[in-house]
Amino acid sequence: MPVGEEEPKAVSYSYNEGRIDAVRSLVSEAFQGATSYYEIGSKIFSAGASATTPEAQAEIREVASTFYYRIHLERGNDARPGASLEPLNDENSSRFWPRPIRATDADVRKLWNALLEASGEPELQGILADLLFSARHPKPHLYARQAVEAYVRAATEGQFSRLHKSEMLVRAWSILRSLNLRDLEASVEQAMTKSVSATLTADVSAPGSCFPLLRCLLEGRMGGKRGSKDVELPPEAVDFLFAALERYKTDYLSLQLADMARGHLKDSALIDRVLRKAAANLLEQATQETSGHIKTFRLEQAAKFARRFHLEDIHAECVRMLQAVDPSSFEWITIRASSSLRPSDIESYLRTFDRPELIEALVLFFETPAPSGSREQNEKLAKEIIDNSLASRIMGTATYGAHGLPQKSYNTDEEKLEHQLNTIENIALRTQGIILSAALDRMADVHAIPETEVLHIWLMEAYGSDPGLCMSLAQSLSLYWQGNYIACAQLAMPRIEAAIRSLLLLLNEPIYRVEEEKSPGQFPGLGFMLPQLEKYGFDPDWSSFIRALLLTPGRNLRNLGAHGFLQDIDNQTAALIIRALAIVALLAPEETSKKASATQAAQDALSARLHVGRGKLFDRLLINLGSRINKILLMRSVGK
Repeated sequence: MPVGEEEPKAVSYSYNEGRIDAVRSLVSEAFQGATSYYEIGSKIFSAGASATTPEAQAEIREVASTFYYRIHLERGNDARPGASLEPLNDENSSRFWPRPIRATDADVRKLWNALLEASGEPELQGILADLLFSARHPKPHLYARQAVEAYVRAATEGQFSRLHKSEMLVRAWSILRSLNLRDLEASVEQAMTKSVSATLTADVSAPGSCFPLLRCLLEGRMGGKRGSKDVELPPEAVDFLFAALERYKTDYLSLQLADMARGHLKDSALIDRVLRKAAANLLEQATQETSGHIKTFRLEQAAKFARRFHLEDIHAECVRMLQAVDPSSFEWITIRASSSLRPSDIESYLRTFDRPELIEALVLFFETPAPSGSREQNEKLAKEIIDNSLASRIMGTATYGAHGLPQKSYNTDEEKLEHQLNTIENIALRTQGIILSAALDRMADVHAIPETEVLHIWLMEAYGSDPGLCMSLAQSLSLYWQGNYIACAQLAMPRIEAAIRSLLLLLNEPIYRVEEEKSPGQFPGLGFMLPQLEKYGFDPDWSSFIRALLLTPGRNLRNLGAHGFLQDIDNQTAALIIRALAIVALLAPEETSKKASATQAAQDALSARLHVGRGKLFDRLLINLGSRINKILLMRSVGK
């Protein structure tokens, strides 16, 4: 721009009847070859780029804006079929251009009306009449009829793409139903039927063009009275639905069609046929997969769908195939991590267990902190990892159990946080399991292991704890030192739950669930009881450790052992189980399991014994050592 000249300022559009022919020529030229309204608007902007005066720029802006209004299809399983022209009102702050239809001034509406009178193309007539109807221009019902008729002609004779023709028909359907224009319903239905039929038989798959029209057809014709439940379907609608199920077998499309049937059809037998066909599609998709992970995912999806709608035979077939998936077809990737921690660091810690007496070493072992670490710090770290990981925020996670089958999926933000926390705790357990098992092994190397009864008596005398629980702990230690890790775990795990249940009974906590309908009276599971124990001062770090070790979404050893899935147990896992039993067994006052002690004794134990030795040197060493190992392993795992 030459020096001294000012840039022309934008001005509002003013209607000029003398410019209509020129504007009409501009629109007609932009319409040539266009397959959507957006293309028309873009061409007008390009053609008007040379406009220099503020008035000419305002005219180009308003004419182009006319074709940037969008037909919006109502989508989602809960949405009713239909389409709207947007943006309509000022309430929708997420869109700022073009201006809302009902916010346009009189000059813009005069422009639309003049272009409508001068245009012969049905695509142009449809959008212009629709804009005037939506803007509540005088006599809007006349513009509504004109818009419906023009949209139908454009869909059957026009040059727009199949997708945009589908949008125009849905919009026409929405307008006529909003004004109850019964005389126009047949022509719209006929155009929809023709379009759906052509789409279902075309060489190119176009579900995006077919599904919105099919939803409108399945909604049925307008009844004799508003709100009437007796809806007449076009005769081709159901045939189209099954033809679509036959053609579109992809999982998400089959699920959409199933939801469409459930939302619109009234015949339960017909709905069942649709659901069965959709389930069969899901199963067929699964059988075509060769990757174990993808096949398993699709079979699980099909099984869930079949179970949801009580298709027992299909559900059974899905489960049979799921159980038969070849384990070698899974493309597992092993992520390994190394640590720069020096062996001397671990050795310096293990030396603390080289005591003159075995009993002294066991005291140190029983006073080590929770192997899973601090719950507060773990939760903080889990949130940081998710916040800094794009993959964690946009992708879900699925885990597989010891049985080799999918066990649990994590998709919501809360579930992802739970999974990340479990990952952190699991890394800590593996690290601390190595250290705790090494400590027990060191004791066996240095000392002669006494008889189980000797250990039992010493535990009772040293801690004043329940004899039955002390015997279980002594037996577990003996089995560990004998190298019988499976027997050690199977003995100790049920006693952990028994100890917690006994403590709650001693505290007079109402945990028993009385008989209700078909559910017999019984005590609740471990997952319910741990939070109840925390109310009385049980350290949340230890509660998190027991949950991470024995329950889901942790290692779930309690259920795996109870159902025979623990084929082998290593010394590290056995050491962790012993540590879990020790914390609750040694907390329990004498005769806890027989409820012979006072409630106050249990409360005193919970509030005092958990904090014994927290400030000792070996505690600080273990905390620092574990923290260092955890950080190295976790960051390397996340980095890969």
